[in-house]
Amino acid sequence: MMKSQNKNKTFIMPFSGDELDHAESRRTPEELEFFIKQDNAQCLCIYNGSVAINSAGGLKLIHPSKLIGKKINDPGPIFLGIRNNTPIFSASLVEPGEIKEDLTFEDLRKASKFLSPQEMSVAGRAKSLLDWHINNRFCSKCGQITQPSSGGIKRECNRCSTEHFPRVNPVVIMLIISNNKVLLGRGKGWPEGAMSALAGFISPGETIEEAVKRETYEEVGIKIKNAKYIFSQPWPWPSQLMIGMICEAESEDLNINTDEIEEAKWFKKDQVKAVYDNSGDHFLRLPKFTIAHHLLRNWIDS
Repeated sequence: MMKSQNKNKTFIMPFSGDELDHAESRRTPEELEFFIKQDNAQCLCIYNGSVAINSAGGLKLIHPSKLIGKKINDPGPIFLGIRNNTPIFSASLVEPGEIKEDLTFEDLRKASKFLSPQEMSVAGRAKSLLDWHINNRFCSKCGQITQPSSGGIKRECNRCSTEHFPRVNPVVIMLIISNNKVLLGRGKGWPEGAMSALAGFISPGETIEEAVKRETYEEVGIKIKNAKYIFSQPWPWPSQLMIGMICEAESEDLNINTDEIEEAKWFKKDQVKAVYDNSGDHFLRLPKFTIAHHLLRNWIDS
């Protein structure tokens, strides 16, 4: 749970908040077989990157036994964890028509508009793990094909015995503030009016605060101070940890690097508030499942 700075509001950050026990110490072949055979076991099916949803707009989970004998993409069923004594898996289907279920699939970005934060957490974890398996089938040390292990939370090389684990990429995303205004930018290829907080990957040997300073200077040519952490969000495209920050600009004179972003503008707090209250059109309001949406909401409320 996360709390807004001034109004004592609590909210669950999208793609987080699910009380899922990853059970990383209970993943022997025998334990995994026990979990998948439980009567209450559930599985989220994925097809071409889209997730199965039910008629009410939530995630549709089926029993893993319905996948027996069906074509499933590498790595097979992924053990996501246990929630309220219920083992939860995910699987990437080759041909959904093989499953005797009425399955409807929706792109996760679109589905995120109506899924609960907890459902997004399960779907996001499933997507991030699956994408990692797709992109890490070969050993980075010797080139041999790797094999999934421990229910899908690592891959092993049978040639050189190297173990490979899912990667999470840290990204800073920052609200840059000056005189009750905030700086927002439009990324390359974004539609007109689509503005968001500046962001960038953390480089090796860099602190979070140093990354905020570097990325801000690289993209808009201004120096910042007093960088502070607000909150974070796992982001499954493909597997980022978005680290939400707020900082103060030392100048409002922009020198925009058009190789990095299309444009950047200062917006007054009342302009941002009008966008969020649906009474202004200064820019397109960010989707509620993004951390940038909540960073701006938190700033408006502070």
